[in-house]
Amino acid sequence: MEARAYERLYPDEAFEKTLETSTRRDGRPLGRARARACACGTATNALGSALARHGATTALAGARASVATPRAEAPNEGFLEVRVTFAPQASELERPGRESDKAEACAARVRDALTSAEVLGSDLSDLCIERGVFAWRLMLDVVVLDDDGAAADAALSAAVAALRDVVLPEATVKRGKIVIGDEEEGVDGADDGMRKGTPLNVRTTPVCLTTALYKEHLLVDPTHAEEALSECEVSVVLTEDGMIRGVFKNGGEVEATEDILMKCIAAARLQYAASAKVILDASEDDDY
Repeated sequence: MEARAYERLYPDEAFEKTLETSTRRDGRPLGRARARACACGTATNALGSALARHGATTALAGARASVATPRAEAPNEGFLEVRVTFAPQASELERPGRESDKAEACAARVRDALTSAEVLGSDLSDLCIERGVFAWRLMLDVVVLDDDGAAADAALSAAVAALRDVVLPEATVKRGKIVIGDEEEGVDGADDGMRKGTPLNVRTTPVCLTTALYKEHLLVDPTHAEEALSECEVSVVLTEDGMIRGVFKNGGEVEATEDILMKCIAAARLQYAASAKVILDASEDDDY
């Protein structure tokens, strides 16, 4: 029987046989994450954008902004909103025109990670234009183009890189009205290809790493096929100061013990530097 046919008919048995050699179907050791890549400035019509790839899993993030009225209880703060969608071709489970539970959970994960990591500081005062009157409503739209496992990890990488790429337009208040950009030169300003405005002050670089549990095996950065067979998944968000900014368990059939959680955290610490460097290098390569 051909290997591919055997995997389809007996997925668990084929998976166990592969893991007996401490390797996976794609040739990786159990503790190795897939290669990561990132590029900023991939969407020309966005204030900031980035494309992140973790293996075959691919996410595109774009930022846009509008002017809003600050909340009465936080007059010196703006707004940061996150929306995640899965492209119809992202996986065979996606259906056009319908928001999936996975997309909502992914958006919540990215939103929580950005907030707990204080990416824009302890509050959103950087997005205030005039206290109590005008503030920026910054919207991050993330599209998962290809879901080959650990989609939330790639979505967060794309979101962070996109925020590092954002340049907010110049905004001034004249006679109680907001003026965006230069009235004489237009919103885009100079015609030399440079973006005029204020880059966001991104304080931290959160990175998420998901680890899947299959019986006694821990699989770092699982593929879609490995997720389908796993008994549970644990995602850990870290920042460059070594702080744990979030630990999430994605459903599953078994409980993640303290020992499993500690191993997942250790795996995230081991992978953090290389993953963060990919994001930082991408933002440095993208000139204003």
